Amino acid sequence: MLTKQYKIRYRNLLLDPVFFWFFCSISLLIILICVGGITRLTESGLSITEWQPIMGVLFPLTDLSWQMEFDKYKQIPEFLLLNNDMSLSEFKYIYFWEWFHRMIARGFGFLFLFPFLYFLYKRSFKEKEYILLPFVLVLIIIQAIVGWYMVQSGLSENVNVSQYRLALHLSIAFVILGLLLYLLLHRVNILINENRHKDIFLRVTSYIILLFVFLQIVLGAFLSGIRAGLAYNTWPLMDGKVIPDNLFILPTWYKNFFENPLTVQFDHRILAYILLFTVLMQWTYLYKNYKNTIYLKSSTYLILALFFQIILGVLALLNQVPIYLGILHQLGAVLLFIAALHHFYITEQTSK
Repeated sequence: MLTKQYKIRYRNLLLDPVFFWFFCSISLLIILICVGGITRLTESGLSITEWQPIMGVLFPLTDLSWQMEFDKYKQIPEFLLLNNDMSLSEFKYIYFWEWFHRMIARGFGFLFLFPFLYFLYKRSFKEKEYILLPFVLVLIIIQAIVGWYMVQSGLSENVNVSQYRLALHLSIAFVILGLLLYLLLHRVNILINENRHKDIFLRVTSYIILLFVFLQIVLGAFLSGIRAGLAYNTWPLMDGKVIPDNLFILPTWYKNFFENPLTVQFDHRILAYILLFTVLMQWTYLYKNYKNTIYLKSSTYLILALFFQIILGVLALLNQVPIYLGILHQLGAVLLFIAALHHFYITEQTSK
């Protein structure tokens, strides 16, 4: 049970407006990432062929406006080469998800910008917040530009967006999420006023785990970008082998890591195994040296999140990535990233 002192500190935390703003921003960003996954899985990302930051908030309501949007879509390679038999009702479905994704992105931008300016004026930030929050704002602006840069790659010559731009777009989203979560945890640490005790092994392994999780998310973006999950749908063997042939079939060897579906999926699998081994190794160390501590509890939560994500990944692969499993796998990536970042933070900051 919490002591009276801790109850007072937690009550102060819940009444802190900056903390509440961080929490709301993180929550909306998680929704944005998941809706972005739905947009990708439903092949909706190219349905809106223009970037109109102001007029783009208007949703087509009349038959004429719908036909105008559909006519624009009919000019791009995705329709001409893949969807030339698409009906207007089918177009409305994919259009909604792209429009909804952009609307949430706009909402997140406003949710961040106006409270940021207000709290900056009121001088409500702590030292690290004054340093990192302007950087977050710049990243949000860059993210909007990269989002349109990504869409452009599928409007003229390609039937899909570039997997390189998709990976960049998703990576920036997770960097923003990581910075906001770090600042939220830091504000909790200031207001709760925990003592500090550092373990070099924990710090290093927790950093490696966080890095591996982030790299795995980037690999997942490449896997999604070239639709590598639709092939080699067996597990644990891949193409009937532990190490499949043709991993370096492309003449330019390094392009295999980004453009060869076999290699991209193989790397995604191998990194998952390495990540699982690293997390279990650290948990064993914690069980021996930090039993009944917040470190071990955090590591246990991290293992559960990782197992949940691996199971979802295998199920999605075996079933050729149905939309509902793909969405759950995207959400699992978010939860795993949050668990890894939280674990990294407390191994640096929290008392034994």
